[in-house]
Amino acid sequence: METIYTVVSKEIQLKSFNDYIDLWFWGDVHRDAKSCDVERWKKFLKKSNSGDPEKTWYMGLGDYHDFASDREQRKLMKEGYGLHETTVENIHEMVEKRNRAFAKEIKQMNGRLLGLIDGNHNWSFANGVTASEDLANRMGCEHLGWLCHFTIRFSIGTKQYSYDIVACHGKGGGKRAGASVNQVEDLTTIFPLADLYIMGHDHKLWAYPKDVLYRPNTFRHIKQKTQYLCRSGSFKKAYMPDKSGYEVGRLLKPATLGALKVRISLSRDRTEGKDIITPVTEATV
Repeated sequence: METIYTVVSKEIQLKSFNDYIDLWFWGDVHRDAKSCDVERWKKFLKKSNSGDPEKTWYMGLGDYHDFASDREQRKLMKEGYGLHETTVENIHEMVEKRNRAFAKEIKQMNGRLLGLIDGNHNWSFANGVTASEDLANRMGCEHLGWLCHFTIRFSIGTKQYSYDIVACHGKGGGKRAGASVNQVEDLTTIFPLADLYIMGHDHKLWAYPKDVLYRPNTFRHIKQKTQYLCRSGSFKKAYMPDKSGYEVGRLLKPATLGALKVRISLSRDRTEGKDIITPVTEATV
């Protein structure tokens, strides 16, 4: 797996300071796994499509399919492993077919998908293109790599504000909630002043507000800023009767399934003769 870092920006127009966008973070669907909660996945697609389409946006956090993990692919494609050329071609065709079907399934996101993060279940085709790159091409959206600094440039008339998101498929490890939070918080040591930090991978679903102090360039006094540390959830069920799974083997807690909705708006402060614009983030799990 290549841990590619990308920097991406997108301009979004707001009608006024009362306007907002709803940004859905989703990932770890593992759509081709028998343990995928297909009913819940389809309910998410329906629910996220029920709002104002002009205010609805999406970002994928990786592991859209389950076949095959990076480690499994290295073993499978290892030189001298003995796979026939036609067997390899059949595998490529299978992954491509599943991507075509998945692109049709999420067609409601066309034109509203900010981008797709790479996961660790990310098949590489013979030409070097990965499954997530192929899916991004089919959806006409940005391929965001494994780690992305994504800036939404909000415009209201002549006023602008940049909302910074640090998105990464992430790392797992640790059974306690604190371990999951700490891994996301580690991103703040690299990008200390982003507005929202989000990871997938460990299948947890939560949003944790954290406040920091900073000094705006145009403001003499110290201001307080709320940042959000988040995990994007999953659609992969655990502890299915008479079925094996890595959650069982590692005695992990079942994850809260679903996706994260973040509503972003802007607040304006004109005190002391200044014109300070700050973001307002509301997260719903």
